[in-house]
Amino acid sequence: MGKSLPQITLMKSFLSTRKDAVFALLLGLLTVTGTWLLYSSTPTGLGLTDDAISYISAARALLGGQGFTRIWLATGLEPVTHWPPLFSALMAVTSSILEISPYRSARFINILVFGANAGIIGFLGWKMTHSRLAGIFLSLLFLSNSTLLRLHAQALSEPLYLFISLLAFLTFYRAVEFRPRMGVNAHAKFIKSAKADSPEQPTSVGFVFVAWGLIPMRGKWLILAGILTGLSYLTRYAALSLFATFIVAILLLRPSWKKRFSSLGYFLAGALPVMLAWMLRNKLVGGSATNRAIEWHPVTGDNAQRGLRAFFRFIIPQPELCSPYIEKPLILAIITSLITLVLFLWIIPRGLKYFLKPKENTRPEILSFITTLYIFTYMGSLLISLNIFDAATPLNDRILSPVYLACLVILVYFIHWVAQQGKITARIIAFGIATLFLGIAIGAQIRTVEDLQESAHGFASWRWRESTVMVAVRELPEDTAIYTNQPPAVYFWTDRPVYRLWDEQPEALRSGDAVLAIFWPVDDKSPEFQAWLDEMTDGLVTIEKSGLGYLYQAQP
Repeated sequence: MGKSLPQITLMKSFLSTRKDAVFALLLGLLTVTGTWLLYSSTPTGLGLTDDAISYISAARALLGGQGFTRIWLATGLEPVTHWPPLFSALMAVTSSILEISPYRSARFINILVFGANAGIIGFLGWKMTHSRLAGIFLSLLFLSNSTLLRLHAQALSEPLYLFISLLAFLTFYRAVEFRPRMGVNAHAKFIKSAKADSPEQPTSVGFVFVAWGLIPMRGKWLILAGILTGLSYLTRYAALSLFATFIVAILLLRPSWKKRFSSLGYFLAGALPVMLAWMLRNKLVGGSATNRAIEWHPVTGDNAQRGLRAFFRFIIPQPELCSPYIEKPLILAIITSLITLVLFLWIIPRGLKYFLKPKENTRPEILSFITTLYIFTYMGSLLISLNIFDAATPLNDRILSPVYLACLVILVYFIHWVAQQGKITARIIAFGIATLFLGIAIGAQIRTVEDLQESAHGFASWRWRESTVMVAVRELPEDTAIYTNQPPAVYFWTDRPVYRLWDEQPEALRSGDAVLAIFWPVDDKSPEFQAWLDEMTDGLVTIEKSGLGYLYQAQP
C-alpha cells in the first residue's frame, strides 16, 4: 500500500531535522577547527602594528582606571578619539576576568572570533542559498583563506568588526524575512494578559517590559540589528557604511512606504543611541566626532595600485599563479571594473523593480542582495574617506577585509546559482570552480600557517623584544625623557611613556636630559629620511646600536 500524505510529510520533516542536525554538527566542527587553526598558528602571540599596540595600550589605561587615553605618550593622558573603544574595552574586561595581559587577551578574543566567524558565515551561506552544502563550502573557504587568517593573527579590531557585522547581517535578514505567526491580535492579547498579571501601575522595569511587548517581532529584530550596527561603529568607524547599507536595504526591500518608515524607525532606535553617544563623547573631550579634519586630497595612483594588488592576492593567494599579472595595474583595473559592472547590473534592476512595483515583482534574495549592496556602500564610503578625511589610509588587506568577506559570500552564491541551472554541464562547471578556489586557498594556507608559527609579525617579533636598544631604554633612569619615531613600540616593550619625535630636534636632547631612539623605516636609504636623520641627530652620539635602530644622546 502507498503511504498517506501525513506519513510522507512526517518522513520529510524527520529527514529535514536529521539533515539540520548533521549540518549543525559540521558547522560546529568547523567553528572548533577555526579556533584551533588560529591557536596553533600563533604560538608566540599575535602580530603587532602601531594601531595594534595603541589598542592594547588603551586597554592597559582602562585597566589602570585612566580612561580611554594615550598612556604611551609622556605628554599626558590625552583622550583617544581616533579609534573606537570596543576592542580595547573587551581586552580590558577579558584581562580582568582571566587575569592575563591585554596582549594575551587580544589573542584569546581573536581565536574565539575566528572560529565564530567561520560558523556564522557558513550559517549565512545556508540561509542565502537554502543549501547546507553551500554553507559548509563557504565556511571552508573562509577557514582556508590565508589573507583572513593573517588578519585574525594580528591584534587589530577588524576581526571583531567582521564578527559583529556578520551578526548584524544575520539579524537584519531575520527581520526582513520574518513572517508573523501569532496573528493580527497578538499585541492586544499581550496587553490584556499583562494587565491581568499586573493590575497595579507598572514600575519602570515593568514599563520597559510592556513597551518591548508592544513591538512586533520584526521590529525587535530590526532594533537588534541596529544595536549590533552601533556596536560595530564602536569597533570601527567604517561601520557607517554598514549603517548606510541597512538603511538603503530597508527602503528597497520593504513593500510600502508605511512599512519602510516603521522599519527605519525601529532600526534607528537601536543604532543611533550607541553611535551618537560616542560621537558626543569625542566632541566633548576632543573637539571632533572622529578626530578627522575635512580636506580634499585625491587618492594617489600608488595607493590605488596597492589596493588592486591586495585584492588579487586575496583572490589568487598563490604567488606563482598571480605574479605574471600582479604588477600590471591596467589588467587588474580592467578585471576589477568588469566584476564591479557585473555586480552593479545584477543588483540595480532587482532592487529598483521591487522598490517601484513590489506587488508585481519578487523580492530579491535578501542576503546576497545586501551583501552586494554592502560592497558598494563600503567602497563608496572608503573613497569618500580617502579623498576628504584621511589620505594616509593605505588600501591594504586590513582596510579591504570587509569587501573580501563579502566577495566570498557572493562567490558561493554565484557557484550555487550555476549548479542550480539543472544541467549536468553546469554542475560540473560549478564543481570545477569550487574545487579550483578551495584547492588554491588550501595550498596557500598551509604555507601561511608555517610562516605564522615561526614568529609573531611586526613589533611582536623577537627582534623587537630582544633589541639591545629596547634593553638600554628599559635600564635608563626614570627621570630620563625618551623621544622616538616609534612611540607605541617603545612603550609596549619598555613600559616607558615616550615623546613623539616630529620635524625638529627637541631642546631636551641638546641639554643631555633626554635620549633619542630612532628605528629604521623601510625606506631608510632614501634621501629624505637621511636628511631628516642628520637633522634629528645633529650634535648627538650613538650610545647603543641594533639591527632595528640606534639610541642617541648628547655628548657629555
